[in-house]
Amino acid sequence: MQALSDDQEVEVLERKIDEGFAEMRREFTAVRTEIGTRALSSERGLRSEIVAARSEARADFRTLIAVVFAMWVATVLAVLGVLAVHL
Repeated sequence: MQALSDDQEVEVLERKIDEGFAEMRREFTAVRTEIGTRALSSERGLRSEIVAARSEARADFRTLIAVVFAMWVATVLAVLGVLAVHL
């Protein structure tokens, strides 16, 4: 095997370094793509959970309003009943 000159050894090392950086770029691109995909699916899942929570909150609020209104009507009717008995 023939010994390489210093310039040839430097070229070989530079080529290996360049190949290593190119591989790292490909891997980083793949990781970024995977993270973006996961983030997008997580965001969609989170949005659907928020929509569901808002729907539940609206339903609870409607129930609360119905109960308060029913109590108000009952109070008004009770007051009118007491007034009717005493008048």
